[in-house]
Order: sequence, then structure tokens, then C-alpha cells
Amino acid sequence: MIKRIALRLLLAFGLFVVILIVNLVIFNITASKVSEGVPIENRDSERVALLVIDIQEGTTGSTSITKGYIRQSESLINHVNKLVADADEKGWTIIWVRSEVTNPLINILNSTMARGSVGAELDGRLDTSAGQVVVKKKNDSFISTSLDAILGENGIGQLVVAGLDAEHCVLTAIQAASNRNYELIVFEETVIAEDEVAMAEMLEAYKELGVELRSMK
Repeated sequence: MIKRIALRLLLAFGLFVVILIVNLVIFNITASKVSEGVPIENRDSERVALLVIDIQEGTTGSTSITKGYIRQSESLINHVNKLVADADEKGWTIIWVRSEVTNPLINILNSTMARGSVGAELDGRLDTSAGQVVVKKKNDSFISTSLDAILGENGIGQLVVAGLDAEHCVLTAIQAASNRNYELIVFEETVIAEDEVAMAEMLEAYKELGVELRSMK
């Protein structure tokens, strides 16, 4: 009897693990999708929006578990705050993009970015007194968010992209924006990857996508 119960529990646990793995695979595939969007026409390249992506308590802040992000966070946030202040002075549209995870199975594995958690909030060291927040659930900042509408309403023709990770959400935003024909700028000091070597490789990849690289210096 005890053996039968133990076997059933073992089978149930195995099934649960399989469901978790399948769910994680599907989540990763759908999360990495890049949207095509509608190519913009007759937009003024002098009308600029700054996208600051995923600088959150769960990535660079108090609940982060990623040493590479934590190590670079102070420099990143200082540079981003300077860029935001400059953007506000110039009258750019400022958009804070943050991620939150609503999938309960994914949150069992890692709840760092779960909706309603501290980790899902913007890093408290950021100066967010200007701008508006867009919440995303995929890597692509455009999918199922108000970003397309905000950019259209403001007649934006050029995007400045900052934040993390350079290999993932920043790259996806750049690819999606490129699909929509936006002019793109990245200030090198305002984007990070967990691995600095990968960061250098991504900057080269950005240039191949037509991104103009600049320095805060």
C-alpha cells in the first residue's frame, strides 16, 4: 500500500516536472518572438522617443540575483538618469518599459519578475519623474502593449533605446523598431549585458541592423 502511494506520488511529481519544462520551452519560444508591425511613413526624425527597458528591482535592484547586472547597475543607472534628464530638456517622449511575468508555472521556477512583486517595479534609483510606463509580458516591447499607439500619437520617427539585456529585450526592441522603419540610436554606456564580452559583440550586431552608436562622452 505504501509503495503504491509512493509510486503515485512519484509519477505525479514527474508529470508536474514535465509540464513545467514544456511550459518553460513554450514560454521562451513565444517570449522571443519579434513583431513585424506596420512600417511608419512620413514621420519626423526630429521627433524622438527614449525607451528605457527593464531596469527593475528584479534585474539591477534590490531583488536581483544576476551578479553581472548588479555589478554594472550603478554606472548604468547614472548614465541613464543623465540621458533621461537631457531627453526631458529636449522635449523627447520618455517611455519606461518594464517586464512582469503572469504565468503561474514560470513564477514557480522564478518569481523575481512576477506581477505585483517588488522585482517587477522600476529600479528605485531611476529618476522617473518624467515619462510614462509601458508594461510588457514578452521580450518585444511592442507586443500586446500601448507602445505602437504612443509612438504614433507623438509622431515619433527616431528611437533611442537604453536598458537591458543587450542580447535579449533590447535587441528584440531594436529589431521590432527596425521592422517599423524607425531611425535608431543607442548610447553605449546606457545598455548592458550580463557578460561584457557579449556586450561588445551586440554593439557590432546593432550596427549591422542600422543602429547609430553614440557615446555619452
